[in-house]
Amino acid sequence: MLTRSGLDFTIVRPGGLTDDPGTDLIAAGPDVGRGEIPREDVAGVLAATLDFGKTTIGKTFNVIGGETPIDEALRAL
Repeated sequence: MLTRSGLDFTIVRPGGLTDDPGTDLIAAGPDVGRGEIPREDVAGVLAATLDFGKTTIGKTFNVIGGETPIDEALRAL
């Protein structure tokens, strides 16, 4: 319903959440596989989507721990 609503949206689907310290390194995209991600990094991704509005608006993507800095990973979506 959200995707058909006409509203701006971004759907972030994190992998398994951990309490490990954040690394600011992620893998993001529609097919990143299964994995875990620190809660701190999920918070960083959510905050960054606000800065990358036009890049992330209208997108649904998965996010897990990875090797790419958050900003770079979001720019590549």
